[in-house]
Amino acid sequence: MKNTNILINRLLKYGLYFALLIIIVFFAYIAPSFITANNFIDMLHTLAPNLIMISGLAFVVLTGAIDFSVGSIAFLAASIGTYLMVVQKVPLIITLPVIVLSAMIAGFLNGIIVEVIKVNPLITTFGTMLAYRGLGYMIGGAKYTPIPESLAQLHNVKIGFLYMDTAVAILIVVILYLIQYRTVFGRHLMAVGNDRENAKKLGVKTSSISIRAFVISGFFAGFGSIFYMIQGGYMTPRMGQGLEFTGIAIVVIGGISLFGGEGSILGLLTGIFTFYIVENGLQHIGVSPYIYPFLRGGIIFLAMYADSLKTKFHSLRKVRT
Repeated sequence: MKNTNILINRLLKYGLYFALLIIIVFFAYIAPSFITANNFIDMLHTLAPNLIMISGLAFVVLTGAIDFSVGSIAFLAASIGTYLMVVQKVPLIITLPVIVLSAMIAGFLNGIIVEVIKVNPLITTFGTMLAYRGLGYMIGGAKYTPIPESLAQLHNVKIGFLYMDTAVAILIVVILYLIQYRTVFGRHLMAVGNDRENAKKLGVKTSSISIRAFVISGFFAGFGSIFYMIQGGYMTPRMGQGLEFTGIAIVVIGGISLFGGEGSILGLLTGIFTFYIVENGLQHIGVSPYIYPFLRGGIIFLAMYADSLKTKFHSLRKVRT
């Protein structure tokens, strides 16, 4: 029984890396162009804005809550920014901070509704997901709008061999990892996710921690929306669509439990890389893009199911010990 538990634990811990290796070898064998350095650099460039947008979401999930509104917050913030810099001709030095600030306010409202009004986070963020996107459409996000050339030209800027947005995304994940494990806030964040009532007894201001997690989620949603616009050169009504589900799936694939208090921010890199590498490989072997939504749905289901199994296994181990 002990050997079986060790085997299951290692499978849950390292199974994703083994699966990722198999996927890479398979696509490399079928399509040699897949394994080139340029392809991987371009793929990291493509996924970088989404990685930035969902990086703060991981903090919300670590508290045991959920946030379906990340994509809509990004869209709303970008809509406000586009209106200011394109329609009103407001300088970028003012517009860019407003984009981030508006996203933080949206995240703060999520936190207040959850922690002060005491509405379930799933219901809260599903409602604000619709509300924020609708507000973004009203402001002007319902149409494709070119962003100023001075901002769009940053698209091809590189830091070393990586595109700027890729380097920024990786740096953000590393910084959040250090916050998670090297700060009081990070320890309190994990404590709230592990056992909220016990954390409260130990003096942790659980509501404050949760609200701050939602604000951080909003901050990175807004910050990531800037890079999304830079990459495409446009403000698009499709920004953030589907991120409410794929974002959570990426967080879970990366090893962060939906039940909170478990997992590392660094897992986001593995999670998003796994999610995108499958689609990239399918593109290289010529599979129809119409299968991608079905594939995303399957990955999301498997991620949620694996997280449920992992939680049950750890619960059984605690009971037996």
